[in-house]
Amino acid sequence: MENNYMSLEPSLEKQLKGHRKSITSLFYNPNEQQLASGSLDNSILLWDLRGTMRSYRFQGHDEAVMDVTFSPTGKYMASASRDKTVRLWVPTVTGSTGTFKAHSQTVRSVQFSPDGTKIITASDDKIVKLWSSEKQKFLASFVGHTNWVRRARISQDGSLIASCSDDKTTKLWNIETGVCINTYKDQSAHGLHLAWHPSSCYVAIGTSKGNIKLYDVRTHNLVQFYSIHNDAVTQLAFHPSGSYILTSSKDGTMKILDLLEGHPIFTLTGHSGPINAVAFSPSGQKFTSAGDDKLVFIWKTKFTELSNQTKENVGQNQLSTPRSQTSKGQLETVIFEYNLAFNKLEFRENCGLSN
Repeated sequence: MENNYMSLEPSLEKQLKGHRKSITSLFYNPNEQQLASGSLDNSILLWDLRGTMRSYRFQGHDEAVMDVTFSPTGKYMASASRDKTVRLWVPTVTGSTGTFKAHSQTVRSVQFSPDGTKIITASDDKIVKLWSSEKQKFLASFVGHTNWVRRARISQDGSLIASCSDDKTTKLWNIETGVCINTYKDQSAHGLHLAWHPSSCYVAIGTSKGNIKLYDVRTHNLVQFYSIHNDAVTQLAFHPSGSYILTSSKDGTMKILDLLEGHPIFTLTGHSGPINAVAFSPSGQKFTSAGDDKLVFIWKTKFTELSNQTKENVGQNQLSTPRSQTSKGQLETVIFEYNLAFNKLEFRENCGLSN
């Protein structure tokens, strides 16, 4: 199996240069032909991935860009900034289409709803807000956090909002009523980033202590726990299949977690200094990373072949076990609190994964 892991290690394809300061965020256009990167240099670079790797610089924010995203159709980009505003852009040489003051302090995150009709923002003013994407009209506030809100994301089915904060809680909100459905508390760390599983059944949280927590939002149980980084987890992303999580950290490494097996499978390095952002392409065939070294790395995904190789060995009642192997065959320690492990077949069924 060690040779199989090593042969399926992701490969670095390209390094892109253009930003003048640390890169904070990455997002693929749904058509996979463009990649957007936001930076502390106050700009967004839009990379053409169709061979030329040419980039267009979008300038307009007065302070650092904290997050960047595309609409579901790829027709628009949105960016969030320390200047308290959200800007909308057409991802061509045309550029900006508008801006609005979203919060009274730094806007940490921005996202379009799955149907593209709404925009959700999160801020250091401790509030999560919902806007109409067409006219940027304010729709609702989600109030309850007592410290900076680092991230707010809408589930794939559009029914729930998850937000993580420096108050050491992650909250689930009903998007229609604005009611907080549940609060996940952490005694020792705060969530810096979160992401929804494609099934909308699970939410993953990356913490300031280097941990990854996976919650079932139907039962509110903590179903998987990984202590894998030596410093804060800066971002995480689910593979479109729902079978893997990609993480980045201030410790300068990335990890790939196999959720069906319940352990990390690769540790990736290459960046100089903290890695601040990671993102899978919509097809999952590639992923990208960026950080304090001002570089964007584009990687080729190979590890999805693991799913096919391990199918024959998956028993219906076999539980995931706390084991780990890195790309170099070195064992890592993975801590599963409270004997956390769940049935692989049940996970596949719950998430709508193919067998």
